[in-house]
Amino acid sequence: MPKSRHTIRYRLIRLYCLSFAIIALMIIAYSWQMLSFEKKMTNLENVHALFDNVLEMRRYEKNFLLHAGDGNLTKIILYLKKVEGNVNESGASISQIAGQAGLQHFIEALQSYKAIFQHSSPTTPVNPGQVRRLGKILANFTDQLLSLQHPRIRHELKLIFYSYIIVTGLFFLVILPLFMMRVKNILQRMSFLQKAIHDLANDNFTPIPDSKGENDEVSELLLAFNKMAEELNAKQNQLIRSRKLAAIGTFSSGVAHELNNPLNNISLSADTLLEEYHTLSLEESKEILTDIMIQTERAGKIVKNLLDFSRDKAPETATLNIREVINPTIDLIANQLKINSIWVENYIPADLPAISGDLQQLQQVFLNLFLNSIQVMPDGGLIHLKAEEEPKGYIRVNVGDTGSGIAPEHIEHIFAPFYTTKEVGKGTGLGLSIVYGIIKKHGGYIKVKSKINVGTTFSVYLPLAAADQGKPIK
Repeated sequence: MPKSRHTIRYRLIRLYCLSFAIIALMIIAYSWQMLSFEKKMTNLENVHALFDNVLEMRRYEKNFLLHAGDGNLTKIILYLKKVEGNVNESGASISQIAGQAGLQHFIEALQSYKAIFQHSSPTTPVNPGQVRRLGKILANFTDQLLSLQHPRIRHELKLIFYSYIIVTGLFFLVILPLFMMRVKNILQRMSFLQKAIHDLANDNFTPIPDSKGENDEVSELLLAFNKMAEELNAKQNQLIRSRKLAAIGTFSSGVAHELNNPLNNISLSADTLLEEYHTLSLEESKEILTDIMIQTERAGKIVKNLLDFSRDKAPETATLNIREVINPTIDLIANQLKINSIWVENYIPADLPAISGDLQQLQQVFLNLFLNSIQVMPDGGLIHLKAEEEPKGYIRVNVGDTGSGIAPEHIEHIFAPFYTTKEVGKGTGLGLSIVYGIIKKHGGYIKVKSKINVGTTFSVYLPLAAADQGKPIK
C-alpha cells in the first residue's frame, strides 16, 4: 500500500495551525485572567471606597459626640448613604470575601447605626456608648475586608504571572522541538543532496540512499537526482567504451603490423619446411617447427591482449598489482611506440602493495595517458614510468614524457570535458576527462606537472586495497 504523501508545505501548515491554536488558547486564557483581575480590582476599589466612607463617617461621629451640631449630623447622614450605596453595589463580592453571615451582620449594624442618627435631635440625645460600639463594628468589618482582599489580589497577580511564564515555556518546549526536528530533518537530507551534487561535479555519480523513507518534496528531489546520477553513470560508461573503441582504432595499425611479423615468420618457416622437407634433417625440421610454435604463441599473445582490452564486460573490482595493469597496456601499444621511436623506461617495482579496482578501466586510464604522450612526441622521445607507495594509503604512479609540455594557463582546464589544445580533428578533449573520472570513481586523484619544451608528468594516486594496505602482492 503506497504511503500517503505528506508534503513539507502540508506539515509546516499543520505546525503553524497547531502554533496558532495554542497561541489563541493562551490569548483566551490570558484575557479571561485579565478580566477576572480587572473585576477583582474594581471590587478592591469599592472596598477601599467603603472603608474610606466608613472612616469619614466615624470622623464626623466623633465630632458630633464632642460638639453636636447639625453640620456634623448632616455629614454623618451623607456618608451613611454613601456606605449603603457601596454595600448595594458590591454586596455580592463582599459576600464572597467575608461570607454571607459577615455581610448580614454588617448590614444590621449599619441599619442600627443609621436609625440612631435619623431619630437624633437636640432634644433627643444619642447613646454615645452604643454609637461607638456600632461604629467600631462597621470600621472593623471594612478593615477586615481590606485585609482579606489584598492577599487575593496578590495571589491573582502571581497566578497571572506564573501561568503566563509556564504556558509560554510549555509552548516553546512543545513547538520549538517539533519545528527544529522538522527543520533538522529537511536540512540533513538537503545536506546529503548538497554533498552528492558536489560529488557529481567531481564526476562521482553515486545515488543517494533515502534512509528516512518519507514521501515529500525532498524525497522527490532525491529520486530525480538518483535517476540523473544513474543516467550520467550510464553515459560515462558508454563514453568509456567509445573511447576504448577509439583507442583501439588509434593503435590498430600498430597491432596489425606487430601481428604481421609473427605471421610472416610462420609463413616463411612453413614454406621452407615444405620445399626442403626431403633434404632437411630431423633436428632441422624440429627447429623450424619450434620456431613456428614460438611465432604462433607470440601472435596469440598479441590477439589475447587486444581481446582482453576490448572485451565489453561489467565493471568488476579486484585486488590488483599495478604491474598487472601497466605491463599489458604497454604490450598493446608496443608497435605504436616502435613506429614513433619512443622508448619506455619502466621503473615500477614488483613488490608494491595491492590496489583495488577494475582492470579494464585502469588499463583505459594508462592507455589514454600513453597515447597522449605518443601524440605529443611526433619525433620520438621517452616515456618514464615510476611507482611508489605514498604514506597516506595510496600508490603514486608517474607517467612522464619528453614532449612539448603544457602551457600553465591550460593545465587547470585539461581535465574538463571537450577541452583540448590539439589541432582541430586531432583530439576530442575527452581522453583526460575520462582518465579523471575513472580515477575519481576508484577513490583516487591525479596531478600534473609540465614545463614547456621539457615534458609533462601525470601523477596518478590510487588507494591501496583495504585488506592489503602495506602488504605486497606475491
